[in-house]
Amino acid sequence: MIRQVTILCKLFLIKLSDIELIGAMQPRYDRCPACGAVGCCKPHDDYTRDLITICNGKRKEYKITVDRVKCSSCGGTHALLADVLVPYSSYSLRFILYVLRAFLCRSCTVADLCERYGIAASTIYMWKSLFKEHANLWLSSLDRIHKASIQALNDFENVHMLPSLFFKRYGFSFLQRRRATQCSRSP
Repeated sequence: MIRQVTILCKLFLIKLSDIELIGAMQPRYDRCPACGAVGCCKPHDDYTRDLITICNGKRKEYKITVDRVKCSSCGGTHALLADVLVPYSSYSLRFILYVLRAFLCRSCTVADLCERYGIAASTIYMWKSLFKEHANLWLSSLDRIHKASIQALNDFENVHMLPSLFFKRYGFSFLQRRRATQCSRSP
């Protein structure tokens, strides 16, 4: 449990807000995530979505625009999500990890967390379950990396890249529920 809480604490060393990170990251697809074709993704459309994040310890809500690309190879469309966004969730990765950190450190009760951040207790327990499952996958990968190279661990300082690195390794996003087709994949 200590190692998992340490990961949570590292995220809060990043001084930029989620909105600043979204603006600075400018995600793009060089390779189609569905078919793997290189150079086939072209701008297609955009949509707005809600973003719930944490700012100075308080819940903050924004409307953001997410760009989409279309792959000329497979015909699929894909959203260009910054790493701070969890697919299919309004909550930012930072918000989820902030609430989990408070929960795991027992800095306040679940009822207090729910009231303070406007979330349901079942949501906190779902996040805890996903975090434990995904953190164990991530930590086992880090153990393998450590055996290969100490330098690779130094690269882990870029914790804001955790979701995209996690996706590349496991094929689903960090703290996102896996769909039925993804569950059958082996990591």
